[in-house]
Amino acid sequence: MKIIKILLLSLVCVVSSTAFAAMDLEQFQATATNSDKNVRCIGGISTAECRVELDYALENNLITQRSYDWGVANGYYPVIDRNDRIGAICKCGCFESSTNISVFSATDGGHIDIAASEVNKSHQLVALSSNASLSSLIVEDFAINAIAQGEEEQLLYVFGLADGTMLKVTQHHGMLLSTGEMVAAKDVTETDSFISAITQEPVEIVKITREKTFNDVYNFETNGTDDVNHIIIAEGVYVGDLVWQNQLASELGQIKLRQ
Repeated sequence: MKIIKILLLSLVCVVSSTAFAAMDLEQFQATATNSDKNVRCIGGISTAECRVELDYALENNLITQRSYDWGVANGYYPVIDRNDRIGAICKCGCFESSTNISVFSATDGGHIDIAASEVNKSHQLVALSSNASLSSLIVEDFAINAIAQGEEEQLLYVFGLADGTMLKVTQHHGMLLSTGEMVAAKDVTETDSFISAITQEPVEIVKITREKTFNDVYNFETNGTDDVNHIIIAEGVYVGDLVWQNQLASELGQIKLRQ
């Protein structure tokens, strides 16, 4: 009986140790890929908040140093519950506060452009319709599922466009190129072009710079059910919403709109 108790105790120790083992890089990356199935990714948080979650996970041996370093470098953070269990690995990133977002406002009686910091759930986001294509960029008005707001430590990507506008976003923000491809802001080059929501034609990127912001950054999520329903309008061009930073992040770099 004493031997059996010792064996049982050893088994409990092994199970406990395994249950709380630090998440290695391979598991961290795999969880990030699969987190589009976890609704806790909806909402998003800022880069500064991402770092807080990463720091907590590392300090409490929930993730390894390699997982931490990869999360910092690629903009992923662990979603940790009150029992210190990681339920998802999600992305972060947003709009600069003064960015003009196209919305439908019942109060104003139609479509208007307002600063990201002023958007609230009484508005509807203007986003691409499910049957939109590069040759027919049909839009609809969608209710707002979530609004994310927070500080940003990393430099913003500032896109100076040929029509005179400037778009400022965080590095992992999804951007729709004139080719129909969705890419992260950090992967856009000056040889790329966006699509004008006004003319429906390509808009040349004249210059890409980096800029520090001391204001909160914002992002939103439509209640659309298709991938393209999460492509909204900011500063007159088509860009991704929160879903492209979280659930659809693994699809960045793919063609999402065809002719």
